[in-house]
Amino acid sequence: MANKKNENDGKGMNSATAGIVGAVVGAAVGAAAVALSDDKNRKIVQKKFEEYKKDGEKAYTDFKKVAGNVRDRVEEMSAKAGKQVQEAKVDTKKKLK
Repeated sequence: MANKKNENDGKGMNSATAGIVGAVVGAAVGAAAVALSDDKNRKIVQKKFEEYKKDGEKAYTDFKKVAGNVRDRVEEMSAKAGKQVQEAKVDTKKKLK
């Protein structure tokens, strides 16, 4: 028995662990299904979902605004840097003549 290889062989979980995880996930899904079978619970979940959806949409809008501001700032800095490079080229050419 000492030479027996580990069942998962470093490639994931073994079958016993997978069975336990499957049972736990199955129980959780079953409990959720029972809870959502009640109309009152479904309405509570729907209300929370709508709240989170609104929060997510607001967060997305805010993020988009900030990203736009950052993009604008980067474009400004890039334009300034390009101008400075051109000025440096001109100065260098003048000094080399």
